[in-house]
Amino acid sequence: MPDSPLSHDEAAAIDALPWPLLERQRLRLLAHSLRSLQAAAGRSDGELPTSTELETWAMAQPQLQQEPSFRQLLIEQLNGAGRRLKQIAEGQAPEQTPLSLSLEQLIRASTPPQNPAPQPAHPASPVDHPPND
Repeated sequence: MPDSPLSHDEAAAIDALPWPLLERQRLRLLAHSLRSLQAAAGRSDGELPTSTELETWAMAQPQLQQEPSFRQLLIEQLNGAGRRLKQIAEGQAPEQTPLSLSLEQLIRASTPPQNPAPQPAHPASPVDHPPND
């Protein structure tokens, strides 16, 4: 991925997860958003970039300069991802800032819930007896 803000190792780590494709794609999008927000802010720690920082960064991207409607949509999507990153950061112990999150922390926060073992529909009762043949 030549134009991706994710490193080859980060992309490979996401691809190697034993998750359904949709869950891996959601994680990839969140990680991509984190790296884009870090680029827009010019730092990899601290709070999310301001609207002005995001707009300035987006305008500096050659592929977005002639696409004002897409640029605005991208900024809205990055703001949404930023809200999710802020939730994840606040849930860390100790609490972190959104831009300081690592891929490992995103993976832990995004791990799909495991399906519990199926329970019998009707648990056996002490008065239940197998049928006599």
